[in-house]
Amino acid sequence: MTNAPTPQLECGYRCETGPVRDRNEDACLTITAQFGGHFGLQSFGLYVVADGMGGHDAGHVASNAATRAFAEFVLAQLYFPLLRRQSPPREADVLDLLERAVFAAHDAVLPSPGNGGTTLTAALVLGRRLYVAHVGDSRAYLAAGDELRLLTHDHSLVRRLQDTGQLTAEDARTHEYRNVLLQALGQAGALSADTFALDLPPEGRLLLCSDGLCGVVPLEQLATILATPARAQQLADHLAEAALAADSQDNITAVVVAFRD
Repeated sequence: MTNAPTPQLECGYRCETGPVRDRNEDACLTITAQFGGHFGLQSFGLYVVADGMGGHDAGHVASNAATRAFAEFVLAQLYFPLLRRQSPPREADVLDLLERAVFAAHDAVLPSPGNGGTTLTAALVLGRRLYVAHVGDSRAYLAAGDELRLLTHDHSLVRRLQDTGQLTAEDARTHEYRNVLLQALGQAGALSADTFALDLPPEGRLLLCSDGLCGVVPLEQLATILATPARAQQLADHLAEAALAADSQDNITAVVVAFRD
Protein backbone atom coordinates (compact mmCIF):
# COMPACT_ATOMS: atom_id res chain seq x y z
CA MET A 1 0.00 0.00 0.00
CA THR A 2 1.85 3.10 -1.21
CA ASN A 3 0.69 6.67 -0.75
CA ALA A 4 -2.94 5.63 -0.30
CA PRO A 5 -5.26 8.63 0.12
CA THR A 6 -6.10 8.83 3.79
CA PRO A 7 -7.52 11.56 6.06
CA GLN A 8 -5.51 13.52 8.59
CA LEU A 9 -6.92 13.10 12.10
CA GLU A 10 -6.82 15.45 15.09
CA CYS A 11 -8.45 14.66 18.42
CA GLY A 12 -9.34 16.51 21.61
CA TYR A 13 -11.39 15.48 24.63
CA ARG A 14 -12.86 16.55 27.97
CA CYS A 15 -13.97 14.10 30.64
CA GLU A 16 -15.48 16.01 33.58
CA THR A 17 -16.92 14.90 36.89
CA GLY A 18 -19.36 17.82 36.71
CA PRO A 19 -20.70 20.05 39.46
CA VAL A 20 -22.92 17.50 41.24
CA ARG A 21 -21.43 13.99 41.20
CA ASP A 22 -18.80 12.89 43.71
CA ARG A 23 -16.82 10.87 41.18
CA ASN A 24 -16.48 10.51 37.44
CA GLU A 25 -18.21 7.35 36.20
CA ASP A 26 -17.44 8.24 32.58
CA ALA A 27 -14.31 6.99 30.84
CA CYS A 28 -12.86 7.72 27.42
CA LEU A 29 -9.91 6.64 25.33
CA THR A 30 -8.41 8.16 22.19
CA ILE A 31 -5.77 6.62 19.94
CA THR A 32 -4.67 8.30 16.71
CA ALA A 33 -2.00 6.62 14.59
CA GLN A 34 -0.68 7.98 11.30
CA PHE A 35 2.26 6.66 9.35
CA GLY A 36 4.60 8.56 7.05
CA GLY A 37 7.05 7.27 4.46
CA HIS A 38 7.18 5.55 1.11
CA PHE A 39 5.21 2.56 2.34
CA GLY A 40 2.06 4.27 3.51
CA LEU A 41 -0.32 2.88 6.10
CA GLN A 42 -3.97 3.81 6.34
CA SER A 43 -4.88 6.36 8.99
CA PHE A 44 -6.05 4.60 12.12
CA GLY A 45 -8.07 6.20 14.88
CA LEU A 46 -9.85 4.50 17.76
CA TYR A 47 -12.11 6.56 20.04
CA VAL A 48 -14.22 5.19 22.89
CA VAL A 49 -16.68 6.71 25.38
CA ALA A 50 -18.20 4.70 28.23
CA ASP A 51 -20.67 5.95 30.84
CA GLY A 52 -20.80 3.85 34.01
CA MET A 53 -24.35 3.34 35.15
CA GLY A 54 -25.38 5.65 37.97
CA GLY A 55 -26.83 3.97 41.01
CA HIS A 56 -24.42 1.05 40.79
CA ASP A 57 -21.55 0.89 43.25
CA ALA A 58 -18.99 0.21 40.54
CA GLY A 59 -20.04 2.35 37.59
CA HIS A 60 -16.61 3.93 37.42
CA VAL A 61 -14.96 0.49 37.55
CA ALA A 62 -17.23 -0.80 34.79
CA SER A 63 -16.57 2.08 32.38
CA ASN A 64 -12.82 1.82 32.96
CA ALA A 65 -12.74 -1.95 32.41
CA ALA A 66 -14.92 -1.81 29.29
CA THR A 67 -12.91 0.96 27.64
CA ARG A 68 -9.58 -0.75 28.20
CA ALA A 69 -10.77 -4.22 27.16
CA PHE A 70 -12.43 -2.95 23.99
CA ALA A 71 -9.33 -1.02 22.90
CA GLU A 72 -6.98 -3.89 23.74
CA PHE A 73 -9.02 -6.27 21.59
CA VAL A 74 -9.13 -3.93 18.57
CA LEU A 75 -5.42 -3.13 18.75
CA ALA A 76 -4.42 -6.78 19.09
CA GLN A 77 -6.76 -8.10 16.42
CA LEU A 78 -6.63 -5.26 13.89
CA TYR A 79 -3.91 -2.65 14.25
CA PHE A 80 -0.96 -4.80 15.29
CA PRO A 81 -1.51 -7.15 12.31
CA LEU A 82 -1.51 -4.09 10.03
CA LEU A 83 1.85 -3.07 11.48
CA ARG A 84 3.10 -6.55 10.60
CA ARG A 85 2.06 -5.75 7.01
CA GLN A 86 -0.88 -8.08 6.91
CA SER A 87 -3.49 -7.13 4.32
CA PRO A 88 -6.32 -4.85 5.50
CA PRO A 89 -9.38 -6.89 6.50
CA ARG A 90 -12.65 -6.89 4.60
CA GLU A 91 -15.38 -4.61 5.91
CA ALA A 92 -17.49 -7.53 7.12
CA ASP A 93 -14.50 -8.80 9.11
CA VAL A 94 -13.96 -5.40 10.74
CA LEU A 95 -17.61 -5.23 11.79
CA ASP A 96 -17.41 -8.75 13.19
CA LEU A 97 -14.22 -7.82 15.04
CA LEU A 98 -15.89 -4.78 16.62
CA GLU A 99 -18.81 -6.89 17.77
CA ARG A 100 -16.40 -9.36 19.36
CA ALA A 101 -14.59 -6.44 20.99
CA VAL A 102 -17.89 -5.34 22.57
CA PHE A 103 -18.36 -8.80 24.03
CA ALA A 104 -14.76 -8.79 25.28
CA ALA A 105 -15.58 -5.51 27.05
CA HIS A 106 -18.79 -7.04 28.41
CA ASP A 107 -16.84 -9.99 29.82
CA ALA A 108 -14.35 -7.58 31.41
CA VAL A 109 -17.17 -5.76 33.21
CA LEU A 110 -19.01 -8.83 34.52
CA PRO A 111 -16.53 -9.58 37.33
CA SER A 112 -16.81 -6.00 38.62
CA PRO A 113 -17.92 -5.68 42.27
CA GLY A 114 -21.27 -4.08 42.92
CA ASN A 115 -22.85 -5.28 39.66
CA GLY A 116 -21.60 -2.25 37.75
CA GLY A 117 -22.72 -1.61 34.19
CA THR A 118 -21.76 0.79 31.43
CA THR A 119 -22.57 2.11 28.00
CA LEU A 120 -19.98 1.92 25.26
CA THR A 121 -19.82 3.93 22.04
CA ALA A 122 -16.74 3.53 19.86
CA ALA A 123 -15.61 4.94 16.54
CA LEU A 124 -12.88 3.37 14.43
CA VAL A 125 -11.39 5.32 11.53
CA LEU A 126 -9.56 3.07 9.10
CA GLY A 127 -8.52 4.90 5.96
CA ARG A 128 -11.59 6.54 4.50
CA ARG A 129 -14.10 4.37 6.36
CA LEU A 130 -15.74 5.06 9.71
CA TYR A 131 -16.85 2.08 11.78
CA VAL A 132 -19.09 2.46 14.83
CA ALA A 133 -19.92 0.05 17.67
CA HIS A 134 -22.60 1.07 20.15
CA VAL A 135 -24.42 -0.15 23.25
CA GLY A 136 -26.46 2.11 25.56
CA ASP A 137 -27.25 5.83 25.34
CA SER A 138 -23.89 7.49 24.82
CA ARG A 139 -23.86 8.91 21.30
CA ALA A 140 -21.85 9.43 18.13
CA TYR A 141 -22.48 12.39 15.80
CA LEU A 142 -20.97 13.28 12.42
CA ALA A 143 -20.71 16.95 11.41
CA ALA A 144 -19.99 17.73 7.77
CA GLY A 145 -20.93 20.82 5.78
CA ASP A 146 -24.05 22.33 7.34
CA GLU A 147 -25.35 19.04 8.72
CA LEU A 148 -24.95 17.39 12.12
CA ARG A 149 -26.07 13.78 11.93
CA LEU A 150 -26.79 11.53 14.89
CA LEU A 151 -25.24 8.17 14.00
CA THR A 152 -26.35 6.05 16.96
CA HIS A 153 -29.72 4.98 18.32
CA ASP A 154 -30.21 5.14 22.10
CA HIS A 155 -30.88 1.78 23.74
CA SER A 156 -33.09 3.41 26.36
CA LEU A 157 -36.66 3.12 27.61
CA VAL A 158 -37.55 6.70 26.65
CA ARG A 159 -36.20 6.13 23.11
CA ARG A 160 -38.39 3.03 22.83
CA LEU A 161 -41.39 5.04 24.03
CA GLN A 162 -40.61 7.76 21.47
CA ASP A 163 -40.29 5.20 18.69
CA THR A 164 -43.72 3.79 19.53
CA GLY A 165 -45.33 7.24 19.72
CA GLN A 166 -45.95 7.13 23.48
CA LEU A 167 -43.58 9.97 24.36
CA THR A 168 -42.43 13.20 22.76
CA ALA A 169 -38.77 14.20 22.48
CA GLU A 170 -39.42 17.14 24.79
CA ASP A 171 -41.05 14.97 27.46
CA ALA A 172 -38.23 12.43 27.16
CA ARG A 173 -35.71 14.99 28.44
CA THR A 174 -37.42 15.14 31.85
CA HIS A 175 -39.06 11.70 32.05
CA GLU A 176 -38.61 9.96 35.43
CA TYR A 177 -37.24 6.84 33.68
CA ARG A 178 -34.96 8.67 31.23
CA ASN A 179 -31.89 6.90 32.66
CA VAL A 180 -33.27 3.37 32.23
CA LEU A 181 -31.26 1.45 29.62
CA LEU A 182 -32.48 -1.54 27.65
CA GLN A 183 -28.93 -2.55 26.72
CA ALA A 184 -25.72 -2.12 28.75
CA LEU A 185 -22.44 -3.92 29.23
CA GLY A 186 -22.06 -5.92 32.43
CA GLN A 187 -25.76 -6.52 32.95
CA ALA A 188 -27.63 -9.83 33.02
CA GLY A 189 -29.59 -10.95 29.98
CA ALA A 190 -28.95 -11.06 26.26
CA LEU A 191 -26.65 -8.40 24.83
CA SER A 192 -26.58 -7.10 21.28
CA ALA A 193 -24.45 -4.32 19.81
CA ASP A 194 -25.11 -1.98 16.90
CA THR A 195 -22.24 -2.02 14.39
CA PHE A 196 -22.12 -0.25 11.03
CA ALA A 197 -19.79 1.50 8.60
CA LEU A 198 -19.91 4.53 6.33
CA ASP A 199 -17.61 6.62 4.15
CA LEU A 200 -16.04 9.67 5.73
CA PRO A 201 -16.72 12.92 3.87
CA PRO A 202 -13.64 14.88 2.72
CA GLU A 203 -13.78 17.07 5.83
CA GLY A 204 -15.73 17.19 9.06
CA ARG A 205 -15.87 16.48 12.78
CA LEU A 206 -16.86 13.41 14.73
CA LEU A 207 -18.30 13.73 18.25
CA LEU A 208 -18.60 10.94 20.80
CA CYS A 209 -20.22 11.95 24.08
CA SER A 210 -21.99 10.79 27.21
CA ASP A 211 -25.53 11.86 28.03
CA GLY A 212 -24.19 14.42 30.49
CA LEU A 213 -23.54 16.45 27.34
CA CYS A 214 -26.09 15.44 24.73
CA GLY A 215 -28.84 15.13 27.33
CA VAL A 216 -28.70 18.85 28.17
CA VAL A 217 -27.21 20.67 25.16
CA PRO A 218 -29.68 21.03 22.26
CA LEU A 219 -28.80 19.60 18.86
CA GLU A 220 -28.70 23.07 17.30
CA GLN A 221 -26.11 24.23 19.83
CA LEU A 222 -24.00 21.11 19.29
CA ALA A 223 -24.07 21.83 15.56
CA THR A 224 -23.08 25.47 16.05
CA ILE A 225 -20.13 24.58 18.26
CA LEU A 226 -18.87 21.83 15.95
CA ALA A 227 -19.09 24.21 12.97
CA THR A 228 -16.76 26.70 14.70
CA PRO A 229 -13.33 27.03 13.02
CA ALA A 230 -11.24 25.80 15.95
CA ARG A 231 -8.92 22.98 16.93
CA ALA A 232 -10.42 19.71 18.15
CA GLN A 233 -9.37 20.33 21.75
CA GLN A 234 -10.96 23.78 21.74
CA LEU A 235 -14.20 22.29 20.43
CA ALA A 236 -14.20 19.65 23.16
CA ASP A 237 -13.66 22.39 25.73
CA HIS A 238 -16.51 24.49 24.30
CA LEU A 239 -18.86 21.50 24.37
CA ALA A 240 -18.05 20.67 28.00
CA GLU A 241 -18.51 24.31 28.97
CA ALA A 242 -21.88 24.38 27.20
CA ALA A 243 -23.00 21.35 29.25
CA LEU A 244 -21.85 23.01 32.46
CA ALA A 245 -23.69 26.21 31.50
CA ALA A 246 -26.82 24.13 30.87
CA ASP A 247 -26.58 22.89 34.50
CA SER A 248 -25.75 19.27 33.64
CA GLN A 249 -26.32 17.07 36.68
CA ASP A 250 -24.16 14.24 35.32
CA ASN A 251 -20.59 13.51 34.37
CA ILE A 252 -19.65 15.12 31.04
CA THR A 253 -17.52 13.57 28.31
CA ALA A 254 -16.87 14.93 24.82
CA VAL A 255 -14.41 13.40 22.33
CA VAL A 256 -14.00 15.43 19.13
CA VAL A 257 -12.15 14.13 16.08
CA ALA A 258 -11.49 16.57 13.25
CA PHE A 259 -10.62 14.98 9.90
CA ARG A 260 -9.75 16.23 6.45
CA ASP A 261 -8.12 14.89 3.29
